[in-house]
Amino acid sequence: MASDNANSLFTTMELALKFVLDKLEDRIDHVRFGAVCKSWHSIVKLYHQDNPFMTNVPMLMIPTKRKSRTTRSLYSIPAGRVYPFQLFVPYNKRCCGCSHGWIATVDENNVIRLLNPFKKVADITLPQIAPIVPHKYFYELNIHKVTLSADPIRRPKDYVVVAIHSLRCCLAFIKAGQKFWTYIDTIDYFQFTDVAFYKGRVYASNRYKSIVSFKLRYSKDPSGTEKMVPDIVLEGGWHNYKRFSHQSYLVKSLEGDLWMVRRFLAFEDVPDNVLPHSIGTKNFKVYKLELDPESGRLLQKLRLRSLGDNVLFVGDNDSVSVSASCFSNCLQKDSIYFADDNIITESRPYPHGPFDLGIYNVKDGSFGSHCPYSPSFRRMPPPFWVIPPFVLD
Repeated sequence: MASDNANSLFTTMELALKFVLDKLEDRIDHVRFGAVCKSWHSIVKLYHQDNPFMTNVPMLMIPTKRKSRTTRSLYSIPAGRVYPFQLFVPYNKRCCGCSHGWIATVDENNVIRLLNPFKKVADITLPQIAPIVPHKYFYELNIHKVTLSADPIRRPKDYVVVAIHSLRCCLAFIKAGQKFWTYIDTIDYFQFTDVAFYKGRVYASNRYKSIVSFKLRYSKDPSGTEKMVPDIVLEGGWHNYKRFSHQSYLVKSLEGDLWMVRRFLAFEDVPDNVLPHSIGTKNFKVYKLELDPESGRLLQKLRLRSLGDNVLFVGDNDSVSVSASCFSNCLQKDSIYFADDNIITESRPYPHGPFDLGIYNVKDGSFGSHCPYSPSFRRMPPPFWVIPPFVLD
C-alpha cells in the first residue's frame, strides 16, 4: 500500500513538473531545470522525447550594449531579453553565415574561417576562395553566405561547405579536407542568395525566382577553371526585373517539404540620378515546392497563404522553421521572423546600422517587432539568428 502511494505521488510530481516545463518556453530554462537534480533531468529529457518539435528557438546574435570589441550578446524571443553571457565573436566583422552552430567570417584574402562560440573547439580555416568579381573596397561583401551540410564536430571528415561568393553571387563548394573549391558555372548562373541541402542534393535560389540543384561531384582542377553546370529546377528569368526579389530563401518545413521564401524591399522616393536607400522590408511571398524524389525536378509550385504550424526565421543564417504550437505563448503563428541582411544594395556596408528587423504575418500582411532596435546597433554588422546547442546529455 505504501509503495502504491509512493508511485502515485511520484506520478503526480512528474505531471506537476511537466506542467512547469510547459510554461518554460526558453530552452535555456529547460537546461537549468534539468540541472537541479537527476530526477528532474530525467523528466526534462522525457519531456523532449515526447515533444519532437520542441527544438531551440533561434536567438538573435547582437552587439553588446557597450560595443565590446571581442564579444557579442544573445537576444531571446521567448524571454524577451538579452542574456548576460557573452560569446567570443568578432564584434566589427560581418558574419556571412551561421550553420549547425558554426559562424562564418571572411578576411581580406578571401579566406573563410568557421568558428564555434558555443564549444571549446579550434576554428576551421578553409582554402582561399577566388571571387569572380571581387568587391573593390569591402572584402566582407565577397562572401555573401556560407552553409554547412553537417556539424564538423559530429562529422569531422564528412561535411561540405557551400559558399555564395563575389559581386555576381555565384556558387562554390568544398568537402572537408580538400585543398581547393569546386565552382559552379558563373556565366549563366549567378545572383544566388540562399542554399539548402535537401534529400541528397544541393538547392540554390536566386533573386530572379530561379532555383538550381546539383549533386556533389568534386573538381580535380585546382586552378578553378573547370566549372560544374547545375540542373535547373525553376526557370525564373535571370535578367527579368519583374521577377526580381531582393532576397530569396530556402527552408525545410516541419512537414519535410522544401519552401522558397521571397523577400521584397521598399526604397526611398528620390530623383532618378540619386541612389536610394532601403527603408525596410515591404512583404514576403512563400511557395511550397513539390519535387520529383528521383530527379529533384520541380513538379509543382504552390503559393502559401498560411504557414500552418511553421514559424520561419531568415537572415544571414541557415533558414529554419520552428513549431508555432510548441511555442504558442511567444511565437506568432503564420509569421516570418526576419533579420537585416540587406547590404548588397548599399554603397557602404550598414551606413545607418542594421534596422530591418521584424515579424511579417503571411496571412494578413501585417508587421510586428521582436528585438528592440538599440543605439548599440549603429555602424555595426547586422544581427543574425543562431541556434545555440543547449543540449540535455
